[in-house]
Amino acid sequence: MVKKVVEFRTLLNYALLFTLSFSLSCAAATSTVTVVDQNNKPVSNAVVAFLPVPNELNTSPSVTATTHQETAKHAATGSIQSDGEQVAIMDQVDRQFLPRVIAIQKGQRVKFPNSDDIRHHVYSFSPTKPFEIKLYKGSNVDPVLFDKAGIGTLGCNIHDGMVGHIYVSDGEITSVSDSNGIASFDQLVPESVIVWHKDLSIDGSLKVKVMLEESDSTSIASVKLVRRAPPPKKRTFGASRFGG
Repeated sequence: MVKKVVEFRTLLNYALLFTLSFSLSCAAATSTVTVVDQNNKPVSNAVVAFLPVPNELNTSPSVTATTHQETAKHAATGSIQSDGEQVAIMDQVDRQFLPRVIAIQKGQRVKFPNSDDIRHHVYSFSPTKPFEIKLYKGSNVDPVLFDKAGIGTLGCNIHDGMVGHIYVSDGEITSVSDSNGIASFDQLVPESVIVWHKDLSIDGSLKVKVMLEESDSTSIASVKLVRRAPPPKKRTFGASRFGG
């Protein structure tokens, strides 16, 4: 009788271990979300967000996760420690913001170093955080505090082609999709998420709730992007004609 009890407990322990392993594998399988457009093409620089849900498998604290684009061109980690505070970084490289999209928490500061050999004039008219940093080079610039949730659109007063976006979260778990449209998380993702992308609407302010679809053990968030008219070609001196 004692032997049977021991064997039963052993089997029960194996069953519990199997269940836990299976649960952990499921958690790992749902820790990424792939964002695709109406043509099933991956969407980069999309912010995927959701409110944290208490779960015994989620042992990590609720923090914002941000992935960076074009890391081969940019060696920075994307954030720095300053007096115990995590300061996000949006650099300026080759006359572009880098990363072009970051996601931060409300109350977090962002530093805007200029790694180009020319001066930039960073500004934003967005209600989320209007500010400007006048003509400067290098990294000797104070970080900007973003104390209001929303979407901040940034530009350069010298170079019209420079556009960046900052998603300011109010307690959401966030991640920015990479060049393959993949947003990665260190905890379970719910059945529905919030997705933001600059091309979800003309003014770039729209956020949509998306029910995730499962395909080959991959969580898919399908969104519909607007078509923007291509920018007009700039006329050059050689191409100019009288009366044209």
